[in-house]
Amino acid sequence: MKEALTNPIWGYYMQKDVFGKKGDFITSPEISQLFGELVGIWFLSQWLSMNQPKPIQLVELGPGRGTLMADIIRVFQQLGKEDVGKYIDIHFVEVSEKMKDLQMKTFNILQRKQNEGVSSSGINIQWYSHIQDVPKGLSFYVAHEFFDALPVHLFRKVNNQWRELLVNYSNEHDQLEYVLTPGATPVSQSFVSPFSTVSECEVCPDSGVVMETISENIVKHGGLGLIVDYGENSSDRHSIRGFKDHELKDDILNNPGTMDITANVDFGFLKRFSKGYCHGPITQQTFLIRMGIKERIQSLLKSATQEQAKTLLSSYEYLVSTKMMGEKFKVMAVTQNNKSKLPGF
Repeated sequence: MKEALTNPIWGYYMQKDVFGKKGDFITSPEISQLFGELVGIWFLSQWLSMNQPKPIQLVELGPGRGTLMADIIRVFQQLGKEDVGKYIDIHFVEVSEKMKDLQMKTFNILQRKQNEGVSSSGINIQWYSHIQDVPKGLSFYVAHEFFDALPVHLFRKVNNQWRELLVNYSNEHDQLEYVLTPGATPVSQSFVSPFSTVSECEVCPDSGVVMETISENIVKHGGLGLIVDYGENSSDRHSIRGFKDHELKDDILNNPGTMDITANVDFGFLKRFSKGYCHGPITQQTFLIRMGIKERIQSLLKSATQEQAKTLLSSYEYLVSTKMMGEKFKVMAVTQNNKSKLPGF
């Protein structure tokens, strides 16, 4: 999964712009700026409640085109009291040079020198390949559809013993295939409970490392994090699948590097590795409604043309409908301590 997505030469994310109608899938920030604005308002409200500490780091993991971060920055620019470039630095965790180029375009950065650049509005932006490389300090983290792209290990219970599914090359059939290990593996012994009653599960050790890194910095230096992804509170099946041309692909071993590969996020697993306090997960529908998406839509509709109104209502439906993203996507926040009143939660 890691090789198919991020191999420097033929990895899926390394070759092209994968988002939108011409790509293979679409994300909430690309559907409507309403999503990014409400996320921005959430971060801004937290910053204000913390008595506006300065400076702050806005850190995004897997920023795509940079659309979500641009929406967040716009909220700070519109509602903040001074030039945000004076107290905000942006830090992108990104492995794809193609994606970095798209992010530079979004922020109107004419030149990137040694993974650093300055946006047209004067905000310093830095890029890192690993979350561990981001400087420590007061940080606001956002991870939207990031954890679902981290590689998972697959397990199946055979004769009451966990065995791992590995990927093998078949000389006979000239193709990749799944094979079962003869016994337990280090990952199964470390992360999968022998007392589990399910027959299949997935584990993503990398997600635990990322969560531990983020939450440890939040506890030590302040800040908070927001995770938005599709997933569940536990893993009791194999959810790994591919997406190409906006269609689900079950055979991810066929032509690796040509499609997105993803798996449901195990939010319960993330909580196990958090050093801070976790709020949620709650559904995206619940979060957006509590953050005022209905009121924002009504306000925009008052001055919208017929065509604009149609687009607004369609975007709203896509984001909050139980048939679309509303129930499938979950939102979880990480804070230093247990805040009794956290907006949206």
